Amino acid sequence: MNLTKFVGFTTLIIGLSFTAQAQTTPEAGSFGIRANVGGQNAIEIPYMLNESFSIAPYLGLNAIQDATTNFSFGVSPRFYIDGNEDISTYINGNLGFQNTSFSNTNSSAFDVDLGVGYGAEFFFNPSFSLSGDVNLNARFGDNANALRTSASVAVSYYF
Repeated sequence: MNLTKFVGFTTLIIGLSFTAQAQTTPEAGSFGIRANVGGQNAIEIPYMLNESFSIAPYLGLNAIQDATTNFSFGVSPRFYIDGNEDISTYINGNLGFQNTSFSNTNSSAFDVDLGVGYGAEFFFNPSFSLSGDVNLNARFGDNANALRTSASVAVSYYF
């Protein structure tokens, strides 16, 4: 890489860092929508009870033709433990219920999911954020009990 390209690239990165003004958590009473990939793969509706605690009911549906249909719902709270102008870290939880229907046997299984995790959320502006977390989850019910780890990434938009 020649010097001109290096200086141009460095100037661009520094310029972008000054224009991206990070925010803190949304104010109390804000609600939004969160798309989650990993973890429970669901759509969440977060509601800020105060500046450090949110609760997000979620709903998920996953169907595989001629195999299984998985319907899940639950609640996922977040407790923000550290927030500054750059990033807010949080402890999250999960209490969910999952019903899996098996097409090939005309049967179904009902399970309870419990989880706890730790993550961080970056607020690009008061309405838009990107978060990531790692979780420890337990499943109990008709399927074999399981203990697993997971990681998830979510995009949130607050109204």
